Amino acid sequence: MALQAATTTSFLPSALSARKEGAVKDSAFLGVRLGDGLKLETSALGLRTKRVSTSSVAIRAQASAAVSSPTATPASPSGKQTLRKGTAVITGASSGLGLATAKALAETGRWHVVMGCRDFLKASRAAKAAGMEKGSYTIVHLDLASLDSVRQFVGNVRRLGMPVDVVVCNAAVYQPTAKQPSFTADGFEMSVGVNHLGHFLLARELLADLTSSDYPSKRLIIVGSITGNGNLSPSPELGCCVLMS
Repeated sequence: MALQAATTTSFLPSALSARKEGAVKDSAFLGVRLGDGLKLETSALGLRTKRVSTSSVAIRAQASAAVSSPTATPASPSGKQTLRKGTAVITGASSGLGLATAKALAETGRWHVVMGCRDFLKASRAAKAAGMEKGSYTIVHLDLASLDSVRQFVGNVRRLGMPVDVVVCNAAVYQPTAKQPSFTADGFEMSVGVNHLGHFLLARELLADLTSSDYPSKRLIIVGSITGNGNLSPSPELGCCVLMS
């Protein structure tokens, strides 16, 4: 039995025989040292473990930051509120100073012009001839010689759904050479009815719209271009005194 045990033990490979310290014997197989292979595998395993651990920490850190960080709302470059497009109502905008004002405001791109005119076709042709872009203006019928027409105009302007920021009372009649006086639909002398009473009613009706406007430069403008000129014959009297007061 002792002989068999010794014989059996002699057939075990020398690589599997333990040293006195209990360490594995370092042997070579196909030119590769077993110890080196174990070291490489151990190093590779440690590297993979380190990479996985680092990646996990990075992922957890990103997830934590995404949950805990508040969402930032970028401010506008200037930090100021953008000014909306204004709406200007201009009477007598089919010719002269009224048309020039309508064209100048529309060309800025910051204004939409409501052209209050008695002759719709004339105003449409004048706007096109002046080169005003379609969409920069709206023509609304207005006959200042009729107080009912003035009230209808105010209603039509409100139905446009646009705020009223500026009102320019520009339209006027001037008939210094007329042989006989003419009268409005309400029985007033024409120049008084159109130049003064019609515009007074228009301004009074739109005053609430102007007051409620949030535009920073809202205003009501009364124009006296011809009747305010002292070099007229005959003397303008009423027109000069009222418009310039």
